[in-house]
Amino acid sequence: MIWNIGITRQNQAKLLLLLTVLLSAILLPSFLIHESLPRLRVDEVLIFGACAVNIVVMITRGFRFDKYGWGASDEQKQAATAQVTRVFLLLIAVYVISNLYGGLFMHTAFGVRDVMELVTFAKYYLVITLVIALDLGRPEQMILRRVFLVGFFLSMFLSWGQYLNLAYMNSWLTPLLAPAHLDNLVNANPPRVVGTFDNPNVMGVFAVMTLALIVPRFYFQRQSTQVAALLWLLCGLTVKLAFLTISRTALLSCAAVLVFYSVWALLKFHLNRQILLRVVLLFVLTMTVFLTSPREFTTRMGEATNIQKSTSAIGHLMQWDEAMIVIQQSPILGWGTGKTQMTTLVDDEYILITRRYGIAGLLAYVWFFVKPVTLAARRIRGNYTFSSESGYTEPGVLLAIGLIGATLAAAVYNLTAGLFYNLQIMTLFSILLGLIYHPER
Repeated sequence: MIWNIGITRQNQAKLLLLLTVLLSAILLPSFLIHESLPRLRVDEVLIFGACAVNIVVMITRGFRFDKYGWGASDEQKQAATAQVTRVFLLLIAVYVISNLYGGLFMHTAFGVRDVMELVTFAKYYLVITLVIALDLGRPEQMILRRVFLVGFFLSMFLSWGQYLNLAYMNSWLTPLLAPAHLDNLVNANPPRVVGTFDNPNVMGVFAVMTLALIVPRFYFQRQSTQVAALLWLLCGLTVKLAFLTISRTALLSCAAVLVFYSVWALLKFHLNRQILLRVVLLFVLTMTVFLTSPREFTTRMGEATNIQKSTSAIGHLMQWDEAMIVIQQSPILGWGTGKTQMTTLVDDEYILITRRYGIAGLLAYVWFFVKPVTLAARRIRGNYTFSSESGYTEPGVLLAIGLIGATLAAAVYNLTAGLFYNLQIMTLFSILLGLIYHPER
């Protein structure tokens, strides 16, 4: 494994790299190096830079490995890495076949931007395998959880700062985070916060996916009254954060996640009085946040119910219709990436993937998300620590439940946007996938 040599040979170095990637993905914007080049992210420099150094070390050692190198690492980790490798080889195979077919038969142009698709695959693969290579004991899990919460709370603080324009940050700090959307979103009426992301929809789904990790601890793990109250309050703050983005997609994802977890918990605990009380409390809290939102919030949400007058819905429908016309001409293998020839703005990742790689590519794309869900479900079914009095006591099981909810949020989000091609939030999701692929100890 490439992460078991070079500068990440020791577990502490792997953990430090992962934590730095995690924080930079949450807090730091992308940077413009040159107008002709794509924007660069710090987490990309870190992950590819560390990988490059390790490859150089591997070459200088003549491909000789000690107990920290290939062939001698944990067998379970090797098996997990092999599963991830097969998923990405399937994506690469679809990419190659579709681009060959598109170039030879559909006359689709192929350029440098299309090659960057492979770089995107490589980044996600490296992040996932870095997590797998890490020795995750309880101390490492605790550090990882705390660092994530620090990043999340900082993002939440900046979101409230944008909403209230604390210290006039919308004139000096927010432009660094969202230069393209400052006037039409943050300074608009109503204002839409972007947090530490460049788009309110992305900030919204980040809040919902974080909510998907918090709610299982509130529902499926019995704690003291004080801890349960803190989790309940944290759920409310996270829901409010999603609402501050005024993202209708985030609102729909939030509703889907909360309903999904509530039904699951009620059935799992057989309508237990205590879990019923928690469901009611969380429902009341969510509705309170919704009903106390500014009029501009409810007005924007109401626009979504009138498709004929909603400019956003009309725009989505027009882009979907144009893409579907193209798909009908090559439904099985698609047209290839075609980034220099076709628009990348489709507002539906399922349709975008189908246009590029056809139905074959869509199946590979869906498998990328479904495979970890099957692993999470297997981990939940194989756990025997559950009881109606204590709930689940294993952190790995609660994380698996969180992955299922986060994937549901992503599935809804992808209907009008796209998770896979957002390098910032997909880096965070890749870390979560790595934790699920990581063998349970």
